[in-house]
Amino acid sequence: MHKSLALLAMLVGCACGGAAAEKPKTGPGRITGTLKGAGKVLKVGVVERIPAEIMKLKDKTHWGRLVSRAKGSYVVDNLAPGKYDLVVETPEGRIEGLVLKVRGETNQPTYDLNLATGELTVQRFDISQYIEEGEVLPPKKRDALIRRKLRIDKLVEKVKKTLKVARFMDTNQALYVHGTRQRAVVLMNLMRKTKFYAEKGDQVIWRVESWPFTWMLDVWHKPRKGLRVWQRKRMPADQFAKLGYVFDPTLGGIVVKAGETTTFDYAVPDKLPASLGKVPN
Repeated sequence: MHKSLALLAMLVGCACGGAAAEKPKTGPGRITGTLKGAGKVLKVGVVERIPAEIMKLKDKTHWGRLVSRAKGSYVVDNLAPGKYDLVVETPEGRIEGLVLKVRGETNQPTYDLNLATGELTVQRFDISQYIEEGEVLPPKKRDALIRRKLRIDKLVEKVKKTLKVARFMDTNQALYVHGTRQRAVVLMNLMRKTKFYAEKGDQVIWRVESWPFTWMLDVWHKPRKGLRVWQRKRMPADQFAKLGYVFDPTLGGIVVKAGETTTFDYAVPDKLPASLGKVPN
């Protein structure tokens, strides 16, 4: 009996020792990868999103370095565990990631729509339930079906009507949509180019915001709460004309774990995509 207990205690001790050996990793993490077209890159880093205070943005940029311009390899070190958005500076301007998401989207069909280019991508959408078995739809008909079933066209109509309402910003452009059948968020490019109170010289106010929309009673509604400001600037008009600053949702939400390396590759565009923000005039 005593021998059995001693053997059991020894086995338990071994098991505990084995578990103790698998300690969780600690310390900072890092992001590394390859930038295709690194010859156009001036700087590379990531943005840490920090909740804003009243009208002041608190987001922090952590700059990394190009390890090899020839190979396009880069690294951003000493990052606390969390999520980050990649940022790349080019001679034309800045390309910055961001995350667009809506409440309750996990495991639901979602979509992403670039409003300027019309490019539509969907996730977890089972089109087979809407077509005959074995039927193959041409791309245009497939997109039309998806837009109808996910209420995308009705949302676009609602956004257009919303933009017709007089507001302080006088040049307004809807850029990008992410959503489900019930909720959506629209990335907005907003400018005030005409004169305004407290203007100092010839100035422009520029903001990038995401607006929430909710489907209720067969209509898309824009709630009063839920708006988020991603960037705001106030500058002389001649400086604003030269500004290049776009947002790319594909560069957002890079996960960093303690003591680990996350790999993220990116193809830097030849020109800043005008459909995703402000490009130099």
